[in-house]
Amino acid sequence: MVKDCGLRARASQRSIASQSSIVDCGLRISKKTDLHQFWISCGLSADAWAGAFQNYEHYYHLILAHNQANGLMGDVSPTNFYLKHIADSLSVLLVYPELFAGPVRLADVGCGAGLPGIILAIAFPELQLTAIESNHKKTAFVKLSASELGLENRVEVVARRSREIARDEQYQGQFDVVTARAVASAERIIRENRRLLAPTGSLILYKTPTAVADELPLAQREANKHKLTLETSEIITLPSDTGERQFIRITAPE
Repeated sequence: MVKDCGLRARASQRSIASQSSIVDCGLRISKKTDLHQFWISCGLSADAWAGAFQNYEHYYHLILAHNQANGLMGDVSPTNFYLKHIADSLSVLLVYPELFAGPVRLADVGCGAGLPGIILAIAFPELQLTAIESNHKKTAFVKLSASELGLENRVEVVARRSREIARDEQYQGQFDVVTARAVASAERIIRENRRLLAPTGSLILYKTPTAVADELPLAQREANKHKLTLETSEIITLPSDTGERQFIRITAPE
């Protein structure tokens, strides 16, 4: 790294530290630029970008502060957070923008630290989020994040398993969109969460192309069993080649 940055071998530790700080700043700017371009490509408002990014930075700092005690996320590097987690959470807009065209009631099952739900709630001021997670440390963090980000009036956090929520009449048929990212197999998610969908609502599963290929036959069988429509999206490449994403969309009948 010292050679790549053009530093002299005899540079003092203070000079090297100073250069490292400059490099880190440059990396941060690069991540912001890449994420900004992705934001625009998702059809989101350029005018809303500055405020949204400020909230994403605040959210990142909250994760850094609470990650070790609560086991929120494995890789907390800026690249992983900004170009993988945030961009990935938003990537659904590249294939299904119509789902977020107006006020949306969204349930995020197995939300973990709040992804993709919190990211989408920041992007869409009319989105009402129900974040479902059985890990109480993570739900406490999502509640804290919602409060810190000024989202507490639009975010409900439920510390229960999604399959229990789906059997609760309070939540059945209440959601326009249900998201599941890195949670379970497609077949299981359909089986356990389909009752959360409102008429014509969509269950959106964040998957890799490999997972889609592996899970599709059983997922299709489960969807057919309950008279649900299933489709797969095109494959999306995340910024800076940080990964690929493909979606399975299950739609409830009217």
